Amino acid sequence: DLVIEAVFENLDLKRKIVQQVEEVTPDHCVFATNTSAIPIADIAAPGPDIKRPENIVGMHYFSPVPSMPLLEIIPHAGTSDEALATAFAVGTKQGKTCVVVKDVPGFYVNRCLGPI
Repeated sequence: DLVIEAVFENLDLKRKIVQQVEEVTPDHCVFATNTSAIPIADIAAPGPDIKRPENIVGMHYFSPVPSMPLLEIIPHAGTSDEALATAFAVGTKQGKTCVVVKDVPGFYVNRCLGPI
């Protein structure tokens, strides 16, 4: 199971959505956040509101999504191998060219496009 969140770039909102999704999904469900700016480690930071940080991964889609084939998959230091593999498999099934990138400002492509 995998849920992909794509709300605007607001850390508190993204963490609130993680919390709400964790309340209604099974323990193995992967939570993918579509962010281009917020570190995945910040979204997944353990606390009273985040119960399964190992299941959180970034999936950065490029616009327009239907015609852009690249998908950055961003694990944080605590992302499980299973969550990473699930995100990669889903991206591949979507017809995307998946690349796993580090959880650093700008991830990969945005760092290539200009100074960070």
